[in-house]
Amino acid sequence: MKPRSLVLLLAFLSLAAKLYCAATTVGATDVGVFAIFARSIHEGGLIEMYKSTQFFNHTPLVGWFLEAIYALSGGRGGSIWVFAFLLRLPPIFADMGAVLTLLWLREKTGRPAWWAVALFAASPVAFMVSGYHGNVDSIMAMFVLMAAAACTTERAILSGLAFGLSCNIKIVPLLLAPVFVFFWWKRGRLIPFGGASALCILAGWSLPLFTIPTVFLKDVIAYGSVWGVWGIPYFLRMSGNPAFAGIQMFEPTHAQSVVMLGLKLIIIPSVIAIAWRRRGVEPIKIFQTLAVVWAIFFVFAPGFGAQYLVWLAPCFLMASDRWYAALTLSSSIALFIFYNAISNGMPWMMGFTLLSTARVWTPWLVLPWAVLAAYLIYQTHQARSSDTPIAQIPADP
Repeated sequence: MKPRSLVLLLAFLSLAAKLYCAATTVGATDVGVFAIFARSIHEGGLIEMYKSTQFFNHTPLVGWFLEAIYALSGGRGGSIWVFAFLLRLPPIFADMGAVLTLLWLREKTGRPAWWAVALFAASPVAFMVSGYHGNVDSIMAMFVLMAAAACTTERAILSGLAFGLSCNIKIVPLLLAPVFVFFWWKRGRLIPFGGASALCILAGWSLPLFTIPTVFLKDVIAYGSVWGVWGIPYFLRMSGNPAFAGIQMFEPTHAQSVVMLGLKLIIIPSVIAIAWRRRGVEPIKIFQTLAVVWAIFFVFAPGFGAQYLVWLAPCFLMASDRWYAALTLSSSIALFIFYNAISNGMPWMMGFTLLSTARVWTPWLVLPWAVLAAYLIYQTHQARSSDTPIAQIPADP
């Protein structure tokens, strides 16, 4: 069997497995939370949803999508099973879209290796997040991949549209904006890219941005995620210092807030510096720039959600086959323990016991965090060995 055919076979088998999982389970906590959001938006409107609670930290497009599947599932008297299935359909097909994009890149560039594309097509991480969890992160990851793929063929408008769509799913792609902005600025195509992405973002954000800008910027743009389950915040929480104790989402202590701000002040300047120094690299190496940026974000992340581990997978794969394999292995172990714990063991049906099982699953998230930390250390070592700035280290062959 030809490698391309094998990858497609694995992708379709994975698609079928995810659809079966989505049809026979409810999913994780996000499904229940999204159902509550959907009912509120359906009954009171999107703007009222933003104004009434800080818990709704999603883009308008996600809010309207939730309202639509709420209506399709029967509304107030409808089925949570149908709602959960419909919620997971777009992420499941987004994974297939990412596989097809990688196959296109393989045809155009000869990268990544076939075994790595096959691993991506059958990724346990994608199965657990897209097929079971119940969130829209895989859609965002697909659009970021497409935005970067368009860079390899110098298609600025297409790249801008894909980037704008990614920002309409999640806010976090804004972190990657300097990479794309400086890439296209160096090539004299910033206006087509910037115009396409800005129009796409404004079209999606305009309603809350121009009617309740303060609420939208505070609760959505400035959202810091969950404190204490990942990386540096996790280690601080486990230190025993009362100021860093507890798992927090919306009301961190003063000390936690200071640390979160400090981590952001590490991430943002680092991203800008790397994006600027790598602005002139050949187009295919934009994936390596994105991989370094994602690694910096995750190593110093002020907050974390388990589903975030699909964000960096496609770009990380294009940057380095071997590091992607290590990340997939470590993430698969950590996520299996996470979902198994919150679902109270096999078979998984619904995973709503998030905080009560934290002591079981939080230590295992150190595994993927350690891989990403090792990746940054490796990049730094390569830079010092060759007297080349970290931002200019070439991608793995």
